[in-house]
Amino acid sequence: MGQDMLAVKDKDTILHISYEDMIKYHGRQYLGGVALAYKIMELSFRRLLPNGVPERDLISFFSGLGENGRGVIDGLEMVTRVKSRNRLNIDNSKLEHHPGALAPNGGRYYFELTYGQNTICLALKDGLLPEEFLVLSKKALSQGLNNREACRLQELKEELAALIMTKKPEELFKHSL
Repeated sequence: MGQDMLAVKDKDTILHISYEDMIKYHGRQYLGGVALAYKIMELSFRRLLPNGVPERDLISFFSGLGENGRGVIDGLEMVTRVKSRNRLNIDNSKLEHHPGALAPNGGRYYFELTYGQNTICLALKDGLLPEEFLVLSKKALSQGLNNREACRLQELKEELAALIMTKKPEELFKHSL
């Protein structure tokens, strides 16, 4: 396989899923979230199961972005099926004492991936999200964007996703087990 892939076990089958596969599932609307989901799983699977392939049925996930983290949720759903198998928690009330940059929707870029009894906690490092992206994203949620702003926001999403995919996960997240 010429490109990087995430491996996950579904019953007796090992599935290999690429970032491009995740984009085909989600689309390009919240592309940065899809890229984050890929990097979350890349780091989490390596740390929680250094010599194995994780089983879908043993994975659960908490997203500090809440319901508005659709790119992250779709990315995790495609690979792990946490949403359809009722192992996704998006209750933002859990965030009070957790780190992570504030998101435009009021949530935080804080995540927990649990495999069996072990959990890795991940907070997006400060300074990774451009101020222009945050401003336009917040405006899109509250008052809407004109055509020029909507095009610029999509450009920023594409650039941000491309940047995320060039980074090692450890460059993106503060993490602890």
